[in-house]
Amino acid sequence: MTGVGKPFTGAESQNEPEAELGEAELLLRTVLDNLPVAVCRYDREGVFRFHDGKGLEVSGVRPGEHLGKSIDELYAGAPEVVESIRQAIEGKGSHTIAEAHGFTWETWVIPVRHGGEPGAVSITMDATAAKQREQDLRNKLDLIEKQQRVIRDLSTPIIEVWDKVLTLPMVGVVDSLRISEVMDNLLTAIVNKDARFAILDLTGVDAVDTRTAGYIIEMIQAIRLLGAEGIVTGIRSNVAQTMISLGLDMSGVTTVGNLRAGLKLCMRRMAATGEAGEAGEAGRVPGK
Repeated sequence: MTGVGKPFTGAESQNEPEAELGEAELLLRTVLDNLPVAVCRYDREGVFRFHDGKGLEVSGVRPGEHLGKSIDELYAGAPEVVESIRQAIEGKGSHTIAEAHGFTWETWVIPVRHGGEPGAVSITMDATAAKQREQDLRNKLDLIEKQQRVIRDLSTPIIEVWDKVLTLPMVGVVDSLRISEVMDNLLTAIVNKDARFAILDLTGVDAVDTRTAGYIIEMIQAIRLLGAEGIVTGIRSNVAQTMISLGLDMSGVTTVGNLRAGLKLCMRRMAATGEAGEAGEAGRVPGK
């Protein structure tokens, strides 16, 4: 029926059902018809009293298909689903994310009362796209982490320059995270190679932070505990000043001016202890 004095149009006849709906019903209908959600209401016995939503299309179920059916019957193979609905009927809601029908579903089960009777409402959303975006982001972060690890390994290669002699040439700014990883790798290499000497070449290091300077001392001490000797070469003046300003005790650390001098020192000491062999021959620098 149209208003007095107003001409009848087809558009008005189509709007009359919406006008008769309450605001809440209109909003719910809009959500159910347009968003990938499924909304169900269960009575105190776990029987479906409402079953609707666009999200049902994904699982091949028609809206209203489960009306009058029991959750014990429909979800016999998913006891965790039955349990979550039963708990909601008893007053304890839940929120879960699960895989089903090849999709990811996010579900809220909420206690409700209808006509004084306890029941529950479940709201399920297709979260497959969001889950895929999250997984893609995780994959990208993992790839970045692997690339950063490769870069760190390339910038601090552990080289076996001679039998039982390892060298670790470091380049750029050495921070605490980098030096910690380097220490683990170097100590592992010393054990695997049965190294006698480990040379830390700082010729290419521009700066160190306060914690890193302490780590270098700790690294030398750890090398010594493994039965090897740590030698530091190529310390720049600004790095040396940092270590001095921190009051670090360098008296127990062997330092030489450059990597060549460090290698010669290793060869002489190996020759002196009878570990010459090829190393002893290599220690004879032409003209010396």
